[in-house]
Amino acid sequence: MEINTKRRRKANLAVAALAAVQILVLLLFGGQKKGYFIDEIYSWGLANSYYKPFVASYDVFDRWVTEDVAADYMTVQKGERFAYQSVYYNQAQDVHPPFFYMALHTICSFTPQVHSKWQGLILNAFFYGGCLWLVFLTARSLTESHKAGLAAMAAWGFSPGGLSTGLYIRMYMMMTFFTMATVYLHVRMAKDGQSLKKLFLICLVTFLGLLTQYYFVFMAFFLSAVYVLWKLWGRRWKEGAVYSAALFGSVGLMAAAFPACITQLTRTDEFVANETRNNFMNGGVIIRNLISYLSDINMDFFGGRLREAAAAVLVLAVLCLARRRKEQRLWENGSGDRLGAGLLAVWSLSFLAVSMAAVVTGVRYIYNLYPLFVVLAVWVLAAMIRWGFGEGKRAKVLQAGMGVLVGVLFLNGYGLGYVRYLYPENEERVRLAREYQDLYCLYINDYENAPLTQDLMELFVFEGLYVMPQEEIEHVQDVFEGKDLKAGLVVYVDTDGFWSSGYDAGEVLERIKQQTGAAGYEYLYGNVLSDTYLLSF
Repeated sequence: MEINTKRRRKANLAVAALAAVQILVLLLFGGQKKGYFIDEIYSWGLANSYYKPFVASYDVFDRWVTEDVAADYMTVQKGERFAYQSVYYNQAQDVHPPFFYMALHTICSFTPQVHSKWQGLILNAFFYGGCLWLVFLTARSLTESHKAGLAAMAAWGFSPGGLSTGLYIRMYMMMTFFTMATVYLHVRMAKDGQSLKKLFLICLVTFLGLLTQYYFVFMAFFLSAVYVLWKLWGRRWKEGAVYSAALFGSVGLMAAAFPACITQLTRTDEFVANETRNNFMNGGVIIRNLISYLSDINMDFFGGRLREAAAAVLVLAVLCLARRRKEQRLWENGSGDRLGAGLLAVWSLSFLAVSMAAVVTGVRYIYNLYPLFVVLAVWVLAAMIRWGFGEGKRAKVLQAGMGVLVGVLFLNGYGLGYVRYLYPENEERVRLAREYQDLYCLYINDYENAPLTQDLMELFVFEGLYVMPQEEIEHVQDVFEGKDLKAGLVVYVDTDGFWSSGYDAGEVLERIKQQTGAAGYEYLYGNVLSDTYLLSF
């Protein structure tokens, strides 16, 4: 008994040490984060702005605005700490459920009037650490091997895909945690038997997962469907009925807690919701999305070397086939292998469902599928090596070799910049914006919210900001009456035709030049939705 206790402590220490190293690596990459994707800025704004969900909710058009707008939108102000009703209201006006935003608002409430990337990264690191633990537990349950659990934990946590999940300051890291939580709880319930305690935890995780991101529903649905079918196959009608009633109850409770979800998922006047429904019904984008997501998996786990990795696995399979003993079966782990097969079906169906539904091919929509992908990969490789080489020294050499190969692929991915959401190029934009901070800024925008949000972190470094549509350029002299433009004028043009105004920058600049008498203009920098120029006089 004492020996087993020591082994357990040693094993737990190894898990804790590996998790600590992985969280440290995540935070080291976080230190290199220099900018934000537009949705990350929405994270702070929707969490912290007081009953004003968007930049456009402020009076920012056709007038001079100050930096107070950005501060009020991005940070918790005095008297607005722990204002969860405001967060709830903001999300009812948006397209996502509120749980992630409430968590971010909680952290920001402890640091009022402060905006820092670490507010979001610390929140993500907490769920990243929890997800590491769940990956370990799930892989160990499937393979009945502590080392396999550690291997899966290392493979997800150190991968560019796992790190990118933790670096993206949105709800996807939290959703990934809840996804793995429900996977692990189902695995344990399948192995140990259905109990009220586990069923309650699954319902709680389902409730919180749906309150975090609607894409959680895909994994939850297929996992529940496979579980119920397994119960029906075993003629355990009562257990299947109790489980189904409990899960439907948790979904209903989520809808009761956030009834705006019904409007968000059914509204026809919002682009993303409408296109998601259309995509899911007709499947018109599935091939495009599948190709894109397979490319993402290649970068996030194979360092862009999927062919070489597949060749290595093929060689391993051939070696295992040549070495196998006739009496040795590939799958001999009983319930663990049946569970693995079921989870493989769940993962595949979830992956196809996301590929059918996604409006844009953002890899973030499959981040919550990544941990189970790694667990299943470790499960398959462990079974292959055991099949061909048993548990001896040669098997350990092969396992070590596969570990080295994975490490090389990850390092190659790091070097190629496959760890996402760091935006090193943003440093140059910020530097240039600060270089011209004494100038006025004119933003040509057709009352669209998205580009203003994207450029928010730069816009308020200037002497003053004025936002107006292209149609009002003929009045630009009135806008700048009494203001000194001799040193120049910074002009942003909203150029994206998909999400915003889609103006022609050249045409806009020529019109402004004509109206102001500018001598010329030069390109300074660009972002996804806009281009920025300097007018000289």
